[in-house]
This record gives sequence, C-alpha cells and structure tokens, in this order.
Amino acid sequence: MDSEPWHHRAMIDVCRGYGHELTEEECAASVGVAFRDYYLQLHARRPLPVAMEDWANEINALYVTRVAEVRPRDGAFALVEAFAARGLAQACVSNSGRAVVQANLAAMGLGHFRFGLSREDVVHGKPHPEPYLKAAGMLGLPPEACAVIEDSPTGARSAMAAGMLTIAWPQSPAVVFDAVDHLVEDPASLDWDALCRLSLS
Repeated sequence: MDSEPWHHRAMIDVCRGYGHELTEEECAASVGVAFRDYYLQLHARRPLPVAMEDWANEINALYVTRVAEVRPRDGAFALVEAFAARGLAQACVSNSGRAVVQANLAAMGLGHFRFGLSREDVVHGKPHPEPYLKAAGMLGLPPEACAVIEDSPTGARSAMAAGMLTIAWPQSPAVVFDAVDHLVEDPASLDWDALCRLSLS
C-alpha cells in the first residue's frame, strides 16, 4: 500500500495538536523506524507533552480512520496475485502496530496473505532479524527459501540479517539502501522463475 503519505499526515496532525510542527522532511526520516525510536528522536529535539504510547495510539487511530483512502502502489496487487497463482506462501511483516496492519490487510481485500505480523508480535522490531525469522517459522520455511520486498532501508536490513533474498522497492529515489540483493523500480521486472529455482536449490 502507498501508505507512507497517510502515516505522515496522521503524524503531522497529531504532533500539531501538541504544538509540535513537523516538516515533510522530518516525517520522511521516520520511514521504517519504530514509533518508540522516532518518538525519542523528536522528544530529544523538543519534548512532547504526551507519553509515547498515547502519541503512537493517536497516530494509528487517525490513520485507521483514513485507510479506505489509501491506494495500492502501482503493480503491487498484480504482483500479489501472480505470486498466489504460483502457489507461493505470502505474509505481511511490518514495523507498524497490529491495528494498522490489520486495517491495511482488510483494505487490500486480497485474501492471499497467510497472516500479518506487527511490531507488537515480536520482542525486537526491524532492523533486528526477529520479525522476518518469526514469519519464516510461521510459514514453515527456512529463511533461505524466503524472498522479501521492502520499501524501507530499516526493513531491508532486517531481511538481510535474517538471511533472506532482499529486494528493495523504494517509494522515492531519494531513499538510500544499504547492500541488498536487488534494487528495483518494479519487482515484476525480476525473473521470478529463476529466483524461485534458486531458493529451491
């Protein structure tokens, strides 16, 4: 889902309510970063008069009220359908809270994801490998048999640390990734037949 602009709007609106004006650039720095870590960054620059958990809950609640307006990324749903047609097991692994993950999955209405794994389902969020390793275990797959498509450097670090094939699909060319297996403008351009054979070898 092309959800980052909507997360940014919710964050800007909530912070504004506490007298803390955020720029688009400051919001862009939050992509893929856990709420707690980003809250601490903001709080260190200028204290927020609200507890982290309440702040995060307000942002999530506002985002969920607008989720019907969030549009898919170009080609994303077609890719999910193509993977389903291949019989590939799919899951959503996110650093967002459970309410947001569930709202996004419901808004997609695709039915091809086995489950959604949220930040609340793990001890360590991304960039730690735990989220992707836990998802692989829930799918009954070894990490080396898994491919990850990520739009954030934080998520890509998590997938690489988990030992999975990592494909970076940035939403903006300005986003800089560390070393990944593939950096693409469109994941559909990859040779998925070859990638699937590689994962089975």
